[in-house]
Formats: sequence, structure tokens, C-alpha cells
Amino acid sequence: MRFSNSVVALAAASSVSAAVPDVNDGNKNILKGAYIVQFADATVSTDSFYSSLSDKKISTNVRKNFDSKVFAGTSFHLEDNVQTTLDTIGNLTLVKTITPVRLFDRAAPLGLDMAGLKKRVLSTENDVFSTHTMTGVDKLHEEGLDGEGMVIAEIDTGIDYTLSALGGGFGPGFKVAFGYDLVGDDYTGSETPVPDDDPIDCAGHGTHVAGIIAASDDPYVLGVAPAATLGIYKVFGCEGQVANDVLIDAFTMAYNYGVDVITASIGGASGWPEEPWSLATANIVALGTPCMLAAGNDGDVGLYYASTASAGQDVTSVGSIDNSNTPTALFIANYTVDASAPTEFGYALGIGDFANVSLPLWVDTYDTTEAADGCDGFPEGTDLSGKIALVRRGTCTFVTKAQSVLDAGGEYLMIYNNVAAGASSPGLDGSSITAGGEVTADQGAIWVADLAAGETVTLTFLSQNTLNITSPGSLNTITGGKLSTYTTWNPSNENTIKPVVSAPGGNILSTYLSSAGGYAILSGTSMATPFTAGVVALYLQSKGKGISPLTINAGLSATATPVQYNDGVTTYSYLTSIAQQGGGLINAYKFIHSGIAVTEANLAFNDTAHHVANAAFYVVNTGTVEQTYTLSHVPAANVYAFDEADTTMPATFPGLPIDTKYSVAIPTPKTLTIKPGAKKRVTLAVTPDASLNADLVPFYSGYINITGGGESIAIPYGGAATIMHNITILAQDNSVTYPYFDNEYATSTTDGVSTFKPSEDSIPYFIWNNRWATASARLDIVAVGAANPVVAAGLATVGSAEGYPQLWNPRGETGSYYASSWTGTLDDGTTVSSGTYKFVLRLAKVFADLNKGREYETYTSEAFVMDMS
Repeated sequence: MRFSNSVVALAAASSVSAAVPDVNDGNKNILKGAYIVQFADATVSTDSFYSSLSDKKISTNVRKNFDSKVFAGTSFHLEDNVQTTLDTIGNLTLVKTITPVRLFDRAAPLGLDMAGLKKRVLSTENDVFSTHTMTGVDKLHEEGLDGEGMVIAEIDTGIDYTLSALGGGFGPGFKVAFGYDLVGDDYTGSETPVPDDDPIDCAGHGTHVAGIIAASDDPYVLGVAPAATLGIYKVFGCEGQVANDVLIDAFTMAYNYGVDVITASIGGASGWPEEPWSLATANIVALGTPCMLAAGNDGDVGLYYASTASAGQDVTSVGSIDNSNTPTALFIANYTVDASAPTEFGYALGIGDFANVSLPLWVDTYDTTEAADGCDGFPEGTDLSGKIALVRRGTCTFVTKAQSVLDAGGEYLMIYNNVAAGASSPGLDGSSITAGGEVTADQGAIWVADLAAGETVTLTFLSQNTLNITSPGSLNTITGGKLSTYTTWNPSNENTIKPVVSAPGGNILSTYLSSAGGYAILSGTSMATPFTAGVVALYLQSKGKGISPLTINAGLSATATPVQYNDGVTTYSYLTSIAQQGGGLINAYKFIHSGIAVTEANLAFNDTAHHVANAAFYVVNTGTVEQTYTLSHVPAANVYAFDEADTTMPATFPGLPIDTKYSVAIPTPKTLTIKPGAKKRVTLAVTPDASLNADLVPFYSGYINITGGGESIAIPYGGAATIMHNITILAQDNSVTYPYFDNEYATSTTDGVSTFKPSEDSIPYFIWNNRWATASARLDIVAVGAANPVVAAGLATVGSAEGYPQLWNPRGETGSYYASSWTGTLDDGTTVSSGTYKFVLRLAKVFADLNKGREYETYTSEAFVMDMS
């Protein structure tokens, strides 16, 4: 059950073995030797559990004991971390599940400095903040709604409460009134947390989130709920990740404090509601506290890549919409072309410091449309020492581009934007580059043209940088008001519909660390999520506390504005899938003032094998007079997980196959007359277009409009037009055929049978990748011509390889793979005798019963000899 397998980059498709890592390199998202146990029911006490372990001579170091109302269980480090110990624990009647402690990420906290700029003060009386005007928040402010009396708990990197916009202090009487640091500044995910009472931010992300919610009395930033009270539970150090047991603890603290809303811009690809943090969050929602979670920033990966814990049952998952305007917050520096006079330019800082640097620019290509610039390194012999690399944004991550610069001996990177949307801080968190920033597309094009003409362009940075802020900024005519290209495509692995709603998250100006000047422009579902939390706070201020999270989700989704599909360049005439947008762009004013409501956030029709024949919901007349409502169908585009031209791995975005072969959706009845305060039931039958290619996993969707009394709302629906149990899990990644048995380290090969001798570092590898999510991946060892006494999920084996089974796996990505090794040690800690063996890789199919062998895809390696002498 321990994860000791690496997910590593595929160096060369034709030579997998050359990229095989060292044995037990470790999965970066698993905390080795740490586990979470979920108790069989809420009556089990931690004392009785640990007493049972003591009776069986199992030694542990306790990490967390959880509140049984939220998550009945505990987490611990095992001193004897072998599979037999885990099996013993898992077989206790007190235990429902045992899973490894996982690590989760925050979005990169990238900030911009500002010094001494005080021109005006934004307030609810003169709210011209662009994200507020595009969502109706400005109108609610005009009516006097400001979040007064609402308490919002933020779970993040902390808050720099010294900023005047965030109250200038911490504790009772301040805007940031309560909280706790659960981990300490030096925590990166694997260390033992060192908690303290001061949740001050040293990373910036949480401060940016706090400003979106509640900034006030500031010249540039106004929160959605500026009078709300904030609490902050700090779960990150200055850098790194956080373990899910820490997150469960933080969510529990927030719930027990009695807050009105919990928001967390944290997550990671998984998409399984059964993951412990997802379960705990869902339990808090079921207890009555709405939880806002970021849908994720993995839009490029394609369909079915939902994030944990936003995938949790009834959790409010939030997607990102690009700001209608493009504010700028750019440092000022100079450049010269040959011997010309200096020219001023602006840049957004991503990481490090350019102060007192004066170096020439270098560019790899003069083609300003080259999307993959810097993604695959630079030509052999490139020497970037003493230069600043100019690289176009696009295709791969900023960190990948920075690594290409580092590999060529460079220290400095300047990205130029790939769209006409200003410049924002590039996500370089975790890179070792000395400094990196971004300039506008136009500025980059000017420099490239100069370099192409053979001229020398030198950038000169000042020791004291000045930051110029422009807000609201120019109109974004390309992607403004449309889904951000990075927002994660859902649904969950079990076809629950996420996100619930989308909100402004692209190019957002907000507060930042005082040590960095106090302001930054960041992008992500991390920004959309606190915006939604603020809107929910205004709703509760208007309607009263104690409203069910299910009612809140239904209202957010029904009153949102469905958005047309945009691929980052072009806006199309049809609506994008609800797998990308949920209900659409949040409409705060309509959310509070609508006289119509529905009882469901969305209608999930699942897949072909589990198709819901007639999904049902109620229409509610929340107005004061009797109304007649008309129901009609508004279709959205179909989107496919796979491209017909290449089904080796799921298709990526942009480039996802999309069509408008719309479904037939019939609501019954089609008209309703409802008295004030009453409701009536509606059923919906949906038939996908018969020509959809089931092999490509099409996800169909649309909306049912409900119109009456001069108002209109909509309920989204969606489903998969395929039998998901039939989806092949194992990847076939271009020229590599998985699973790949690697015999590179064999001591000898005779008649096609390789011999390995672990005592001489000679070990076999079984290399695989999964093109689809799997709830369980097993790697079992079968003896050839000898006894196999251990029956695991219906298969006779000698045991499992260390680190298996792996649970709650997201689907893999092109260019990555699992390199699974075996030294002859079984999962019970014993070592096999010399003999002949085979690997058996088993990947659970969608909706599988994990105890039944027939529910797995099975792949068996060639026989090999283990020489254990």
C-alpha cells in the first residue's frame, strides 16, 4: 500500500530504459510511511483503535486525531512500514479504509511590488472594480450588501494582516480576527509540522485570496465582501506542499469555530470523492457549512481531470473566467538597442530579483508564433551565461521553460506573452532560476524583430524598482468574460458534474505581501474560488444564515450566465461544455434577487450503462405572485476525451475534439403554474445524438431554461455517451508500448529469460502509464513453477511489489510513466527465494469492485529469474 514508485518524465519514447530512475525514488505526492485510517463508524474512539494496534505489537507515531463529526479517523506514521502491518490494520473491524497521506499543492504565489501609490479609495459607494461590474457585485454594494456579520474561514498560506487593506492587525476587533498556523514557515509537506499562534503569510497566495474576499479602504483593491470577518488557517510554509491530514485538521478547526463559509484554493489531480480530504470536506458540507474549492488549473490536460477536494460530494467547485479587463502592475526597467538611448519597458516579476542586472537578450527563434518555444531545451552548444533568455509563452509550463534556460547555463528568463492581454506574473514557483518575468506580446515582438535584424538588445534593471499599476486596465477583447484556458476540465471520475459555477479568476489584481509592496496580479481558479466565497457571504447576509449548501449550489448554478466556447484565440457561436464551466459565469445580483429557484445544482446522467432515464428537480416560485413558467432546452457543445486521430492518450486543450451534435432533452411538463412559495416537480429525459463516437468518450451537456415573470434561470445537465467500464486504462504512448519490461540491468539473458541479482544492483523494472483514471493499480508478483500462496483480488501470488496497490489515481499524462522496480522483497517484508517470477499489473476499470479480479485489466510480464544469493 506504500507508494514507492516514481512518475517521471519520459526522456525518449524509443528508449524508455534510459530514463529509468533509481529504485524507490518515491512518489512526490505521497508521504512515505504515513497513513490515514477512516473508522468503521463515528462511535469508534482513537483510544480503542490505538489499543488494538498495541495488542498486535504495532508501533505508530500519531500525527492527527480527527473530529468524528467531520471525519471519524486518525493519521499516523508506521514504524514497521510493511504490507503485512497495513493488512493487519486494514482487517481490524474498527477500520473502514486505510490510505496513504497525500500531499497537495497551492497555486504559485507570484507577487508584484508597489510603493507609495495612493490616488483614491475604492468603496462600495464607487465600486468600479471590473470583476464586480461583470458579475453584478457592484449592484449589491450599491444596495448596501458588504458582508457585515459574515465570518469566512480561509485555508491557505496565511494572510499578511499588516496591510491596511486587510485591517492592519490580527485578533479580535480586526478584519482578520482569528486563525492558527498549523505547520510553521519551514514546513514543505514532508517535515513534522511546527504549529504556532501566528498565521502570518510568507508566500503571498493567501494574502491575494484575502484581498479578493474582503479588502477595503484601498486605492486599488476592493473585496467582494469588504466588511466580512476573516479567519485564516495556515497550512503551508513559505514554499512546498501540504499533507491531506493537515488539511482535514484545518477544515475541522474552521467548522468547529462556527464560520459561515470555508474557502480553500488548494487541490491536486485525483477526481475521486473517496479520497479522505474529499470525504471530510463533503461531511462538513453535509453538516451545513458551504465549502468553496478550486476546480484546478490543469485545463491543458483535457477532459476528466477533476481536482481533490473540489470533487467531493456537494462541495462548491469553482472554475475560472478571465477578467473583462486587463489590469497591469509592471515594474519599470530600460532597454537599449545597440547604442541607442534607453527606452522604458514594463515587466511582471515571477520569481527572484533582477535588481542591478544589465545583460543582453538572447532568443532561440525569430518566429513569434512558435508555441513550444523553450519546451524541449535549446540547440546543443547553447551558452546562456551572461544573457537573458527571451522565450515565448505557451504549450509547456513556465518552469519547463526556465529549466531549459538553466540547462543551457543561464540564470535569467524573460517570457513574452502569447496573447494581447498585458503581462502577469509567470508561475515559476519551485524553479531554481535566479530571476524570471513576463512582458507583453507587443514588447516581445519588438525585441525579436530587433534581434532578427542583428542588433544587440540589452535590458537594464534598476536597484529600486518602481511599479506602475493600471486598473481596471484595457478591455480584454480576446478572452474577457470567457473560460480561462487553464481552468480544469471535469467531470469527476465517477461522472459527478463539476465545477458548480465559474467566477473571475484570470488577471486579478489583489493584495499581496507588504514586504513585496502589497499588490499583485495573479490568475487561477485560486482567485475565482474566494470571489465565490465572497458572493455566498453577501447572499447569506441578504437571506439569513443557516441556508443549506445544496440550496446555495443550486442558486449559484441556476442564476449563472452560460458562456460560449473560447480556445484562447477565438470565441465560437456555441456554449462550452458544462464540464468546463458548470452553470457559467456567476451572477451575484441575480443569485440574490431571482424570483425563481431550482432544487438541484445540476443533473448528472452518468454513462450509457448507468444512464438516468428521468432525472428530477423542482422549480420553486420564490416570488410574491403566482407565475407560469416555460421550460426549454439550450444545448451545449459535446466534448471528447480522445481524438480519433490518436487515442493513445486523452486529447489536450486547446485541441479537444468538440462538435454540436446536440442531444434531445425533453422536460416534463414544459409549462408550470406555481403559487408563491410553492414548488413543482419536473423530470428530464435526455437522449444523446446517436452518431456520437462512444470509443472517444463523448461528454454531452446543455441547459434547461426556466422562464417566467420576466425572469429566466437554467439548470445544467450532462453525461457520458459511452460505457465507461469499457475504457482501456493502460496507455499506449506513441512509440512506447506499455507495460514495458526493462531488462537493462540484468546480469545475463539466456533464451530470452533475463536474470537479475539485487545484491549487485541488478533489478527488473515494469514500466507503465495509465491513459485513464483508476481507483486501484496493483503490481503483484507471481512465481513460475512454484507455490503462490497469497490470493489478492482473485489472483494467486507470492505477494505484491512494494508500494502497491496505489489508490485514487488520476489519469496519466503524455510523456510521464511509472517505473516500478522489485528487489525481491515482498509486501510483507520477507524476501523471496531464488526462482522464476512474473510481474502482473492490474488496473481497476471504471466503477470496478476492487475485490474482484475480473474488474481489472491484467498485464503480465515475461518470466525472469531472481538470483537472491
